[in-house]
Amino acid sequence: MSWAGPLRLTLALALLTASGCQESLPAGPSELTTGIIVYEHANFQGESAHITSDTSNLSDFKGPCEHSDTDSNGVSSTSHDWNDCISSVRVAPGWRATIYRGTGYRDDALDITADVPNLQLVRGDCPHDGLNDCVSSVRVGRP
Repeated sequence: MSWAGPLRLTLALALLTASGCQESLPAGPSELTTGIIVYEHANFQGESAHITSDTSNLSDFKGPCEHSDTDSNGVSSTSHDWNDCISSVRVAPGWRATIYRGTGYRDDALDITADVPNLQLVRGDCPHDGLNDCVSSVRVGRP
């Protein structure tokens, strides 16, 4: 039995998949000692990502939320990323974060030094209430 055919198919699929992917944020660790973990849903549910450095545009990172766009030529595209996809945040002890509604650290901002189980309950002018599903950039560090 020859393995050349299945191996060639596996390599082709891996190259095809890798060539069109965005960069991924690492999944949240079981014990949080650095940075923050962002969650797709309130109460730390759904997919998660571990962020340990400033991120000026969350749409640069592959995530669970689907976004559709149509360019000036009428061509539609779909992406999956973390932009406007965060509903709760965990903060490592001794760390802090500022989350922003806009890319490039602009618009509504929320400084956090402790866990936020539901961004819908914080102040903000997002159409989803508070800052729920409206975070587009994040600054992370130690106070």
